Amino acid sequence: MSNRRIKRPKNQEDGYKILIDSEEFGIFSTYKDIFMASGTIGFMEQKRMKFTSSAEGIPWSVFTLETDEAIINAIAVTETGDISILSDDPDTFDKKIQIFEEYAAGGFEIVYKLLSDNPKISLTSFFDFIMSMENEVNDKDRNLKGIADILSF
Repeated sequence: MSNRRIKRPKNQEDGYKILIDSEEFGIFSTYKDIFMASGTIGFMEQKRMKFTSSAEGIPWSVFTLETDEAIINAIAVTETGDISILSDDPDTFDKKIQIFEEYAAGGFEIVYKLLSDNPKISLTSFFDFIMSMENEVNDKDRNLKGIADILSF
């Protein structure tokens, strides 16, 4: 699985480039950072988007077990309601990753719009958005804090 590449929609490639470009309104350091933020926001906003055409994938080797994979696992378990999604077999791994890839594709649209609407204050806008999500989330299905309850078996 270490040679696995994480997929992103091809039509979002230019947006990814802009979001890491400090000359534009880029507030992210890497594509992985954008992908993880987008996936989490996509999940929180229940915006999952299937896609068929992929840009160059992000190497799985740049993701970390303690943070990135933990978030991906938590979202996969919450989405499916099935703890077996954490199995190490390749088909299950692919299914788990596909769930997050689709949430990242949907969440990217939210992130990109938020940051491109007012580039001069993009970091502040992003921070305010994250804080507003924390304040608005009451539904357990959308609450990442509730994932801990689901995972404690």
